[in-house]
Amino acid sequence: MRTPVQLNDEISPLRKVVVHQPGDEIVRMTHWDLERLLFDDLLSPAETAREHELMTQILSDAGAEVVEITTLLADAITRAPVAALEQLVHRICDLAGVGELSAKLARWPSDALARGLVCGINWADVPEVPPSLARIRAGIFDPRDMALNPLPNLMFMRDPCIAIYDRLVVSRMATPARAREALLAGFALEWSEHGIAGELSFADAHTMPESHSGLEGGDVLVLSPEVIMIGCSERSQPQTIEFLARDVLFPSFPKLERVYVVMLPQQRSMMHLDTVLTQVDVGLFLGHAPLLRRSLAAGGAGVVCLAPGRAPQLREQQSVLDVLRESFGNDTKLVPCGGEDPLHQEREQWTDGANAICLAPGKIILYSRNVRTIEALAELGFEHARVSVVQEPDHRRELVRAGMAAQRTVFGFSGSELSRGRGGGRCLTMPLRRDVRSC
Repeated sequence: MRTPVQLNDEISPLRKVVVHQPGDEIVRMTHWDLERLLFDDLLSPAETAREHELMTQILSDAGAEVVEITTLLADAITRAPVAALEQLVHRICDLAGVGELSAKLARWPSDALARGLVCGINWADVPEVPPSLARIRAGIFDPRDMALNPLPNLMFMRDPCIAIYDRLVVSRMATPARAREALLAGFALEWSEHGIAGELSFADAHTMPESHSGLEGGDVLVLSPEVIMIGCSERSQPQTIEFLARDVLFPSFPKLERVYVVMLPQQRSMMHLDTVLTQVDVGLFLGHAPLLRRSLAAGGAGVVCLAPGRAPQLREQQSVLDVLRESFGNDTKLVPCGGEDPLHQEREQWTDGANAICLAPGKIILYSRNVRTIEALAELGFEHARVSVVQEPDHRRELVRAGMAAQRTVFGFSGSELSRGRGGGRCLTMPLRRDVRSC
């Protein structure tokens, strides 16, 4: 059954979320791929999968319907019009420089095609395709002889599509290594029987000017029906953000008053806004204090306000925390990732200590390795529920049930491998539906 997109904020009870369980695409990486595929190190496939499965169990036990993107993709392949499937495969093969494969792949069984588009396809899988220069080069330089490379970043489901109010925005991925992810996610959610019921923006790449490249979900925080915050970062570009606000968001959503754009440094450690800021409760945010407490004039992040019918306005004397207080009240607080010690602020921002996914107001998931961050949350009443793969399933479910019944809970789990991929709980999840919270 199709799901209407409903996402009016970052913290209301989570009801439906899309994830991707990391699989053979992780196995097929070598150290030669790290820079090109945006990883810092090779991950342990089995441990990465165990950690991810534990996170999805927490999501499910907390009341969310958890949907696997490859299941949606295989279903969409069987249901989509032939022309739509052929267009998808053609664009993917064209991006990879192997256009000669598209006619063959479009006829593959749905499960095999879905797996191949995610985990990669060897030239040996398509022996009947005539030799080409691309195939010869792969045979010389790539011992795996890959025609289509794997997509190890797909587990970071936040980025390829963005739920904003009642519609889904298909991202424009900033790097060639991730361009296929947005095509697959948009196709799966549009055509699967269990996809979305609603409008997709930019599902057809030609609806956005070619110069507007770079818009990823990790940079978009839907804070309320009146306020959205977007990171202008290493991955999301200013012209794309302005196009989205002026041509899509303001005309489509009359209640939307402001889009705050946070100017982030061009640093891998801060590749998206949600690496330095997430919301964890009503009037409570978790973030990298050195960047967010100071105004641009004082050495912090710059903030620009976009509003309907007005030129962009730089708030040079206001910090990110200042504009959050302007929107949500002067009692709005920022919990410092890593606590107040500058050393631990830097360490735990790097290990995704600011990247929490909110299950309901005051109920969040965070890597347990971020000890100082969890201590800072405890000072504001967050109980720490430690969830582990060694616990019996019934015991884990009871921990989650009790945590969801408490006023504030941080569900901590080991993310030693997942965090090495540079993403936390928010990065790993694509919410499609949250309850509408009464204010």
